[in-house]
Amino acid sequence: MTRPSISWEEIDVRGKGLLIIGIIILLPLYLFIPIVVFQFVCFFLLLVLAGSRLYSEYLIKNIRIERRDSELRVFRHEWVKMEIKVENHGLLPAFMLVVSDTPGTLPVFKNNKYLCTLSKRSWTFFAWEGHCHERGEFILGPAYIEAADPLGLFPFKLITRETTRLFVYPVYHSISVKAPGGIPLGNIISSNPLFEDITHRRSLRPYQRGDEPRRINWKASARMTHTDGLMVNEYEPRASYPLMIFLNADRNDYPLKKQTAFIERTIEAAAALCLRASLERQELGIIIYCPALENRISVIAPAAFTLVPILERLAVLDWKKSANAFANANADEPPDTLTNTHGSVRLCVRAMLDQGKYLSYGTRFFYVGTDLGDEAYINLDSLKRYHLSLEYLIIDERSMPSIVPGNSRRYQMKEKGHEII
Repeated sequence: MTRPSISWEEIDVRGKGLLIIGIIILLPLYLFIPIVVFQFVCFFLLLVLAGSRLYSEYLIKNIRIERRDSELRVFRHEWVKMEIKVENHGLLPAFMLVVSDTPGTLPVFKNNKYLCTLSKRSWTFFAWEGHCHERGEFILGPAYIEAADPLGLFPFKLITRETTRLFVYPVYHSISVKAPGGIPLGNIISSNPLFEDITHRRSLRPYQRGDEPRRINWKASARMTHTDGLMVNEYEPRASYPLMIFLNADRNDYPLKKQTAFIERTIEAAAALCLRASLERQELGIIIYCPALENRISVIAPAAFTLVPILERLAVLDWKKSANAFANANADEPPDTLTNTHGSVRLCVRAMLDQGKYLSYGTRFFYVGTDLGDEAYINLDSLKRYHLSLEYLIIDERSMPSIVPGNSRRYQMKEKGHEII
């Protein structure tokens, strides 16, 4: 078995001056004082200094730290457990190792120091816990080891290069939304062959006159005898209704008094919709509208296996940045649209109209954000000509009707609690 290469970011060995001073003092005494007992003591002390120094250097080359996870993902308000493997690849024991990990900007943590002794060719696990009370991306590490030779003459500190990325997703909440017009939340099996899903092959059957050449399975046909002829793929028919979420994270659209609470709650609602859709095996995507982003809009198209990228995008979303930093990228807009409430609503509606034109047939287009006003809802109702299903999840202190102009469903979001609606 090959020994792993050194991967320390920094090696700090103390006590170098002790070795130099010891040699400068003891070596002349050993050479120029012809007293046997005195020479024996000097020689013994020189051996102790040299041996301790070599012992420390040997430990430095043979001690390793390995982080068990390069990436961790948890939901907000959950505890995260970070595990570190400490190994001694050498033939000499390592006494009284102090292993510690840096929690980065993670505010609440415990048990992030560990004291252990490793015999030859042994290892142990060290684990600490941190509380994630804020969503975001955190860097855990680097970890370091403090140790010394058995006499403690040459202590050293090793700092590893490896770190762990921690994604803290928004709080997990339950949500239950009704299916408008009979459209389900997810994919359903259909008897109509027009809904065949070419990604889910069901079976093979012999070729019949009129079958499309692209349905022929040439590999399977080659394995058949000449009497069987060509084989044709049959796919599982299912109707797919993708979910596209439009998240309004423009701070100018939210009341200043409860701005932080409302926007964070809205982000949590978007995450809850994504988790619900994923549970139903529904293809989902998201459009994040936020002036703090460089291009104002971040899009993940509806597809399979998009849940993790969407949750990561929501975890790192920083809506508190000033929109003026990207004013040059929006020079075609009037100067007051970045700060004026009505102007920001118009920009949000325009973005939703522009993005909705490119969605596939039957998509559930779900707006999540603050109330836009009846005029905006009437304008957005024009998206129905693209065969979309419009729904609105609104956070607002005022009571609102369940139906908006155009008969699109509107849900009122609870400001706090374990349920969104």
